[in-house]
Amino acid sequence: MYRFFVCLLVLALTAQWTSAAWVLKESADRPAPTGLEFTELRVQGDSGEATLWIVSFDPKACAFAVMDNPTGAFDLGTASEKRGVLAGVNGGYFHPDRTPLGLVVRQGVEIHPLEHAKLLSGVLSVTSTTITLQRTAAFKGSSAVREALQAGPFLVEKEKPINGLEATKEAARTVVFQNAKGRCGFLICKSTTLAGMADLLATSSLFPEGKISRAMNLDGGTSTALWVRGTPPFYAREWKSVRNYLAIVPR
Repeated sequence: MYRFFVCLLVLALTAQWTSAAWVLKESADRPAPTGLEFTELRVQGDSGEATLWIVSFDPKACAFAVMDNPTGAFDLGTASEKRGVLAGVNGGYFHPDRTPLGLVVRQGVEIHPLEHAKLLSGVLSVTSTTITLQRTAAFKGSSAVREALQAGPFLVEKEKPINGLEATKEAARTVVFQNAKGRCGFLICKSTTLAGMADLLATSSLFPEGKISRAMNLDGGTSTALWVRGTPPFYAREWKSVRNYLAIVPR
């Protein structure tokens, strides 16, 4: 009887692993400004296809920056053009009255303080020399932090998908990440669950330039957007006005 239950457990775990498998169907490099790599991936999983647009950079040459949008006057495209950034995505969560959820720091000024909530499990922070993606509990604020954005949930840590993520609700996703080779970046995915997104990001065969070592979910759904400088720019447009954006800028 014991062996029977062990076999059932092994089969269940095997089925769970198989359902999380993602296979690359197509990869294409897209035009991007100097210093950025911009790639489109089409992948296949048991639950269907997903399309990702991925932008990455060397943190010695570029950094993240927050673009605030308190009144909703700018969409991502106009904000990116106005600021002169290389690329941008939608940023963190916010209340209906546009008050941010969690820590937001822009150009050394704290726009909103750190919060402790299950959803807000991570912090992206930038100093003059470093970019750090870490758990909220590990974040130590200081005057050296020039840009910061708190969001969540964490999707990948130490190259492994986080267990227990929501696995039934599909939506567009926006993710910020660091890989094993030290590159940083963000991406958007047309539609998948949080658990599916984590499994996809932890599939090393999809990311030959370096395994994703850490990844954090940003605001998604109808907020999801990506803009990359070019002639013309690439713009996957958001469906609603958001409070802030996360940009890539030269150091």
